[in-house]
Amino acid sequence: MDLSRKLTYINKDLLSKGVKLRIEQRGQRLNIRGPLPSRKPSEPKSIQRISLHLEANPQGLEEAQKLTKLVHFQLECDQFDWKNWSHDQRKT
Repeated sequence: MDLSRKLTYINKDLLSKGVKLRIEQRGQRLNIRGPLPSRKPSEPKSIQRISLHLEANPQGLEEAQKLTKLVHFQLECDQFDWKNWSHDQRKT
């Protein structure tokens, strides 16, 4: 299965499970896109992206799927925090 088809399959599976987040490919990188809390506490949720800094390949897609589930879990438990998803924080 090519990457585009696998990405479509994964996103349909997420949707069927009620997950509002999607994995998207932008160039050769993967992101999570969906309704996320604002970086400013006074603003409402909006559609935003989390840059995963993962290559758009089968291994990157597998990791992106795991991270999407983690973000969804954090959102469901009201434990999502942007500082955990900044690139500098994730490198360490």
